[in-house]
Amino acid sequence: MIRWLTAVVLLAHNLAAQEPASPCPRSFRYEPRNPAEPDRIYGVLTLLTDQDLNGVWLRLIFDRPSLQLGNWFGMVKTDDNIVYRIQNRNRVLEKNVPVPVRFYIKYNPDEPIPKLVEWRLNAKTVCPASTASRDTESSDMYFTSPELTTLSTPMMGQNSNDQFDKLFHSSQGNNEDDDFFMGDFALLGKPRPSKPILDEVQCGVVIKTAQPLITYGQPTREGEYPWHAALYHARGIDLTYICGGSLVTMKHVITVAHCVTRRKSQSALPPSTLMVYLGKYYLKVWSNPGIQDRQIDKIIVHQRYNSHTFSHDIAVLKLNEPAELTNYVRPVCLWQEQTSLEAVISRQGTVVGWGFDETGKVTEQLTQAHMPVVSQETCIYSFPEFYSRFTSDHTYCAGFNNGTSVCNGDSGGGMVFPMKGSSSYNPIWQLRGMVSISVALQNQFKCDASHYVVFTDVAKYTDWIKNALEV
Repeated sequence: MIRWLTAVVLLAHNLAAQEPASPCPRSFRYEPRNPAEPDRIYGVLTLLTDQDLNGVWLRLIFDRPSLQLGNWFGMVKTDDNIVYRIQNRNRVLEKNVPVPVRFYIKYNPDEPIPKLVEWRLNAKTVCPASTASRDTESSDMYFTSPELTTLSTPMMGQNSNDQFDKLFHSSQGNNEDDDFFMGDFALLGKPRPSKPILDEVQCGVVIKTAQPLITYGQPTREGEYPWHAALYHARGIDLTYICGGSLVTMKHVITVAHCVTRRKSQSALPPSTLMVYLGKYYLKVWSNPGIQDRQIDKIIVHQRYNSHTFSHDIAVLKLNEPAELTNYVRPVCLWQEQTSLEAVISRQGTVVGWGFDETGKVTEQLTQAHMPVVSQETCIYSFPEFYSRFTSDHTYCAGFNNGTSVCNGDSGGGMVFPMKGSSSYNPIWQLRGMVSISVALQNQFKCDASHYVVFTDVAKYTDWIKNALEV
């Protein structure tokens, strides 16, 4: 025992001796080394700007390659594991308000530690400080927070492609390869947009390695789909599970209209009769630590929803108070790629839920199904009497025609796809569709899993959703 403690003390001493010096102590510092993580070193940047920024872009340059950069702030891109970009297009930085950003570098412990030699904020070099800015740095304008709270597992870059399109290109000084966010309008003397509608929380990120509605589906793991919401109808003291939904901001859940309207009517149910449960995995278990319940403050149903044809089957639920960001509760991204149906035909999306399985029983664990999107022609020709009535340019069909499907109880659940260009190791997930309707088995209130499922095409409603989030 004494030898083991001595070894730990020596290791800690050796790690401390290896700790590199910060090139700019006022705006960047290394954290003390942790003996339990000999292949990582953590650092903290302090972001500070003299102009409001709407969207943040960081560039970190090291003196040698590393294995990985992880952080809790934004998406990461690198081409050589020396120069890393960290981007958060929805983050707002207020003038003269310092914001700490924690990151780590993973490296081969048998090789020298990669050292930070330069970093930039929205294409402006912060470190090393220029002659003009060194006076500023020495005046305590920059400072590092003594305490940092980590909300989640960091976002990582390992030769991953950037999912964000370049908005601007700079040719000033040595930053000719730096791109700008909308927040740089302030620096360019142009008016910047209003505060983003969506939360500043990074969307579409899975923190807990987490298990198809799913007939012949596969079980999930807790936290694997942290945006999935369970919608319950309250009758007295009884709660009945009715539909799924997706958390798209920390205050809003998106679902299909037929789940939150009166039967054969366009009028919304009273918000007081519905409850949303987030972070739920077992349908009949209520005490899991990741579960959050919220009442509904407002229901916004699409103005063109038709309860007979299920056209425009979409609604937004505003929660009475924001959800808490955890490993089990996180929002999904709205669709950010091409909105044409051709862009997703033959691509497999993932749907989760607690619907009936192949035996006719409601699944107790959250289940997932991977289903390809099919063309409208394929869908309609498979059952013209049904699909010609219930499909439109605002819907799409998905499935295999082999029994793998989503079923009753899966309505409102989202179909998600990994964002193109995001890391294959830990992709960013975006919402393309929501389970709307399927073919019913004759004389049964249950779907026929041998047919395609009709999804509301969420990508066609982006403007409507953003407007609904402001209501």
